[in-house]
Amino acid sequence: MSEALDMPGAAAAASRRRETERLGSDPIVPLVLRLSVPALVGLLASSLYTFVDRVFIGNYVGEIGLAAMNAAIPFNTLIFAFSILIGRGCAVLYSLALGRRDYAGASRVFAQGITLDLIAAAVLVTCGLAFLRPVLTLFGAPAMAMAPAADYMSVLLLGTPFALLTMHNHLIRAEGSSTYAMTTQIIGGVLNVLLDWLFMGGLGLGMRGAAAATVISQAVSVALVMAFFARRSVIRFRMADMALRAKLVWQVVVNGATPFIFNFAATLNWSIRNHMIQKYAEPSGHELGAAMASFGVVMTVYHVAMTPTVGFAMGMQPLVGYNMGARHYRRVRRIFLTSLVLAWLLLMVPFLGLEVFARPVFRMFGAEGDALSLGVYTLRRYVSLLPFGGVCVLFAHYFQGTGQAGRALLISSVRQIFLALPLMVLMPVWFGYDGIIFAFPVSELIGMLFAAGLMAFEHRRLRQAEEAPPLPTAEGDPAAGAAEERAIA
Repeated sequence: MSEALDMPGAAAAASRRRETERLGSDPIVPLVLRLSVPALVGLLASSLYTFVDRVFIGNYVGEIGLAAMNAAIPFNTLIFAFSILIGRGCAVLYSLALGRRDYAGASRVFAQGITLDLIAAAVLVTCGLAFLRPVLTLFGAPAMAMAPAADYMSVLLLGTPFALLTMHNHLIRAEGSSTYAMTTQIIGGVLNVLLDWLFMGGLGLGMRGAAAATVISQAVSVALVMAFFARRSVIRFRMADMALRAKLVWQVVVNGATPFIFNFAATLNWSIRNHMIQKYAEPSGHELGAAMASFGVVMTVYHVAMTPTVGFAMGMQPLVGYNMGARHYRRVRRIFLTSLVLAWLLLMVPFLGLEVFARPVFRMFGAEGDALSLGVYTLRRYVSLLPFGGVCVLFAHYFQGTGQAGRALLISSVRQIFLALPLMVLMPVWFGYDGIIFAFPVSELIGMLFAAGLMAFEHRRLRQAEEAPPLPTAEGDPAAGAAEERAIA
């Protein structure tokens, strides 16, 4: 980058910093909405282009394409786990540094993230292409879906660097520029839909076309993200900051561990589910291809339904991080409670909609006959506990955003490892195919109750911290405030 792009003008930088500092002073409800709604819309755009991507697959490739997509998702989720490890880990440190007005430290966080993204991408692409079919088998791909799943992943793996670098969107939100972050996602999403239509509908490229559309749209989104940091950010990017620093890398890993474990466990959970479907679908009276395709659609729809909660969690996270860094503890509590109520109210919309319109939703994917009836049956039961377990993600984002990685890690571990994995193995033994359906929703409900208990203790500690004398601020180290905030909270 040229020096002109690397160093924003002093006046523009000062204006951006004043905008960032409003995170600690503006009224809470409008502020939560200002950051959460763009995040929600951006996520919805991303989720919808995934949704539309699979609608195209269902209509142009058919049931075998949906089954192949379901078989490939654990691999894709593993890539996402590494992207979120780095992206969210950097975002926490970035927010805390901005809260202390340590812009040089924030710049180091950004640069370290780029280096880590490139290293992780090189490892994932090399290993993924070298061991593609064995890994797909490990993740539960049945023989009937192996060829189209391999076609899809062989192309998608080439876009891994873009998939990782798009996570710097979280740093844009940390500066308060949620609208820009949303725009990068919307542009990528719209482009993906157009390319799906061209590659699958027009050129007949099948699963490879679906993957190519995703890779190209991710590349465009990355270009827009990097343009923000080149021209509009409060930080000044320096190539020298890309040299890895052990302490900072460790802090990124610690603060990104919670969402990483969440998604890594989701990879394991999905893989076990695929194996359980192969084992229990036909004994329960369901055709294997229809069962694999049904779960591929159900999980696609479920992720769209979860968008309100995740959007408010992402909008809340930089707010609680900034205000914890500034020691505005009463404000931290109010931000969380406001986000929780708004997310739950909005979550009721997809819950009611899917219970009522499950059949039309499945028809969009070209489902017919047994695949349609089994899909409707599966979807209605899978989302039955959505209003309760769906908000669990908000608790983990709160602890992650305030630098309390241990508590966030505990919540994700309880939900995704100690509950979800055993239930996914045991419940099908007792209830057959229905056990596969209910294992994850039940684990989410129990996990939510556990997380709510931790949050009750957290709110009591924050009330006590409001009366405590202020501690000195550590300058120049983007990770320095995390231990301090954990001690106070």
